[in-house]
Amino acid sequence: MVTRIVAGTPIQDIHTHLYDPAFGELLLWGIDDLLVYHYLVAEAFRYLDIPYEKFWALTKSQQADLIWRQLFIEHSPVSESCRGVLTTLNALGLTSVIEISPPSGSGSPNSPPQAISPAAWNWPVSAAFA
Repeated sequence: MVTRIVAGTPIQDIHTHLYDPAFGELLLWGIDDLLVYHYLVAEAFRYLDIPYEKFWALTKSQQADLIWRQLFIEHSPVSESCRGVLTTLNALGLTSVIEISPPSGSGSPNSPPQAISPAAWNWPVSAAFA
């Protein structure tokens, strides 16, 4: 009986971070929110030499800056989570100019990037977007 009920029950996966602005703080947007996604935070802690308490006491922009530096500047962005960030940048047409400085340099998640040529990266950008 349980197998029949489970097999006949429609399942809809509604896990998303795409919300209407009316949802307030549940709406995540901007480069800082993209970079402080929990998968990227966990991955960054493989390299960070900072106590958890100190990291969580930082502002979101400071956390994003640390993650950006560790996962995209100091180390090649090879994980699926990092690929998601690169895919997003690609979808937004930002493949010809990639930031080398922390993305929230002015402290605002909506600040325009300070872009430089992809040649400054230590890995081939074209491969990252393949």
